[in-house]
Amino acid sequence: MKTDIRDKDFQGVEEALRRAGIRARKIAEQTNTPLVILKDGQIIKKKVSTGDKKKTN
Repeated sequence: MKTDIRDKDFQGVEEALRRAGIRARKIAEQTNTPLVILKDGQIIKKKVSTGDKKKTN
């Protein structure tokens, strides 16, 4: 999703958060620990497996 962000401090934040999510998923998989996410105001611990490619929003 592209947005028109004029403030240079905030440009690239969305992509950086996306990369951080991907890295967190990889680390959770490598260390066999759950991926902790916040969804609809609830904290969820999700087990990540090698074949799990679904995006976590």
